[in-house]
Amino acid sequence: MKAILPLVCAFLFLNGCSFLLEQPYDREKRTKAEHPNEQAKPKSPELLEGNSETFTGKVVLDNGGYRFEPLNEPGTLLKLTRARRETEFESGQILLRKYYEKMITVKGMRKDDWIWHADITGQYVPPGAPTGPNMNAPEQERP
Repeated sequence: MKAILPLVCAFLFLNGCSFLLEQPYDREKRTKAEHPNEQAKPKSPELLEGNSETFTGKVVLDNGGYRFEPLNEPGTLLKLTRARRETEFESGQILLRKYYEKMITVKGMRKDDWIWHADITGQYVPPGAPTGPNMNAPEQERP
C-alpha cells in the first residue's frame, strides 16, 4: 500500500503539469483532430491578384499571438503576410511584436483572416508616448 501511494501522487502530479503547461495552439490542434469534417479548403499555389486597400488598426496580443485589429471592425483579428501565394502565407508572416499596442496602417489585400502582400506604411503613437519598437512586449507563444 505504501508503494502505491507515491506512484499515484506522481501520476496525478504529471497529469496536472501537462494540463497547466498546455499552450493555446495545442487546443487548436486538438479541436481540429476532434472535428475532421471541418477541414479548410486546399490552398492554391497560384499567384493571387487584387486591388490594394489601406487598413488602419492596432496590434493586440491574442492567445499568445500578435494580431492586427482593424479600427473599422473591432473584434476581428488578422494576420499579416508579405506572401502572394496562399501556400506561402504562414512562411511569409510579418511578426508584429514590435508594433504591440501601437496604431499602424497596412497596405495590402484581404483574404479570410489574412492581409496578404502586406506593407506596414505607417506607425502612429500618441503625443508623449515612447517611439520605436516595443521590445518590452510579451514573448509570442505561437505564430
